[in-house]
Amino acid sequence: MNAKQLLPFVVVLLLAATAVSQQKTRVPDTISPDATTTCKFTFTSGSGPNYLKFCLTVNGNVAQLMSPNGEEHIREGTVLEGYGICDFTSLTRYYDWSAEDSGNWQPPAVIGAKLPLTIKRTTSDGIWTLTQVFNHNTADPAVTMTMTLKNNTAASRDFALVRYADIDANNANGGNFNNWFDFDHESAWGYNNGFNLFGVMLYSVPTGSPHFAFIQNTADAPDPCSPVANLPPSNPWFGDGSVGHDWNGTLGDGKSVTVGAEYRRF
Repeated sequence: MNAKQLLPFVVVLLLAATAVSQQKTRVPDTISPDATTTCKFTFTSGSGPNYLKFCLTVNGNVAQLMSPNGEEHIREGTVLEGYGICDFTSLTRYYDWSAEDSGNWQPPAVIGAKLPLTIKRTTSDGIWTLTQVFNHNTADPAVTMTMTLKNNTAASRDFALVRYADIDANNANGGNFNNWFDFDHESAWGYNNGFNLFGVMLYSVPTGSPHFAFIQNTADAPDPCSPVANLPPSNPWFGDGSVGHDWNGTLGDGKSVTVGAEYRRF
């Protein structure tokens, strides 16, 4: 093989290596000083099959979820988990996905240091306040989240509230970052087949607010104003994907809505 023949071969190898690297760690779409993947609060419970370890950032992201011991499902590669709001009235997006933050939030207010732990955050324009209360289920390993979204203005506003996680089940499936993904109306989950059958389900506690679960054919965070833009062509779907849930509706002046969700190990 001469030098001219070797060059395309080297280029192909470099592109392949770049693709693998991007799959594991990517540059965030939005870099804000508010974004953090640092674990501020870490909690553990149980043992054996009921072992659960998870951590929260100061902004209210679940930045780690390990269950059973040694099987990590979120803190692999770029840490992406969190919440987003779409204000359909103004088409303004507010989000915090751990490694990515829209930069239009006020500093968080943290209440307590033990479970249940409350983290409250208001948008920089003062329109919305999101209050999150975190707890855990020790009998059936799960991180529970109660989220209350309040419209602080004197006018009705249409909204969507999105919860999302880049699930990398079972230590990113040994490092290749590919898992199986599936969903129904109330739940979306990522998991492995074979000996490592563990996975994580994002489950919506039944509520009167209109809602739906979804999966994505990408690990990238969704657009809160168009969360199902990256649905796979069919499911179950295998690849480096993610899960999410959307609650939506209209909130009158000064009104709020409370929804519940949890990350269940299965």
